[in-house]
Amino acid sequence: MAAGPWVMRLVLLVLGVAALVGGIGYGLRTPEGLVGAGLMPALAGLVMVVASLWEAARALREGRAPTAVTDVGTAAAPGVEDAPAELDVFGRSAGQRNRAVVMVFVVILLAVVLAHVVGLLLALTAMVMVLLGIVEKMPWWVALVGGAAAFLFGYLVFGVALNVPLPTGMLGLV
Repeated sequence: MAAGPWVMRLVLLVLGVAALVGGIGYGLRTPEGLVGAGLMPALAGLVMVVASLWEAARALREGRAPTAVTDVGTAAAPGVEDAPAELDVFGRSAGQRNRAVVMVFVVILLAVVLAHVVGLLLALTAMVMVLLGIVEKMPWWVALVGGAAAFLFGYLVFGVALNVPLPTGMLGLV
């Protein structure tokens, strides 16, 4: 058993417990009965704790289970240049996956900058549409529906149900 994955599981667990305890310390509710400043950090910490424990249990189960020997194919002969690229379950090569990761970070950065201009909900809507349409190469109508769903979810959950003041940006649109 490699130590690296276990160290990461432990780090995730410790960070989760810290976020959970810190969130509870901030308060889950205000005296008026509204959502307190600590609710989201506490929920995030709880998710991290559950995820790290789940992953540790899964790793222990797989570590005890007998492993089957499978044929992974043969290596290409020395000097052969045309070895097929290893594709993931979505049919993407390593280069395509790496470009997608870079594009996601760039889109998130642009959404943060755009939020200061048009507001958080519109920036997140645009981000979802770009991620679905360009990065994931979904049809345009799927990107539009995904963006609209993200907008409605953010508005209804945070704006209406939780009554959280959402940044409207310099233009003050939404």
